[in-house]
Amino acid sequence: MALREVRIEPAGIPGRLYDPGERRGLVLLGHGAGGSKDDERFVALGRQIAEGTGLAVVCIDAVGHGERDDPEQRDERERRSAGNADRMIADWQATADALSAETGPAIAYVGFSMGMVYGAPTVAAMPSIKVAVFGVGGLPGDDPTVHSWLLDVACRLEHPQVLMLNMTQDAIFSVQGTHAFFDAIPGRKKRLMFWEGDHVGLPAESIRHAIAFVGRHTS
Repeated sequence: MALREVRIEPAGIPGRLYDPGERRGLVLLGHGAGGSKDDERFVALGRQIAEGTGLAVVCIDAVGHGERDDPEQRDERERRSAGNADRMIADWQATADALSAETGPAIAYVGFSMGMVYGAPTVAAMPSIKVAVFGVGGLPGDDPTVHSWLLDVACRLEHPQVLMLNMTQDAIFSVQGTHAFFDAIPGRKKRLMFWEGDHVGLPAESIRHAIAFVGRHTS
């Protein structure tokens, strides 16, 4: 069956759905800061994940982004706030609930940068999610309040398989901050991979690892 790609608005939240029509489950795809569901990189990624796993994929505009653009939400500190994360948890849950009859339940999350910051607490709050891939993420910047909050989130990621894909010269998520988040995740169902380069340098190889990881742990 051909991949169906459509703009949707479940629960009033603008999104894009990539549906291979097999109703095997749903992948939540979290875009980065300054991007949107319509960013070319995430449109391509949505298609790749759906075609590579046979799962439906949905990407929604994050708070203050895309069709939900809000000048007051453009500050980088707001993009890392627990308050915004709480809104995104509710948005993702509402989206998954609205699509479940069509796609099956949310069973995976893939998010990059800001999509990781909002995605980790979303995964922690959704026990149906079996696998999470966090790209260029960890503990951002040097705000101890944000670090404390995210470390608490990491301690609640015991239920999914977790893969982290990171860069050695990332100015936003340092190697040390990435290791601190990874180390706080309980148990042994976790993987951490690094490539040489900066925040925007994740290679195509990393996406192949992400798709294989999702497919392996949701089949």
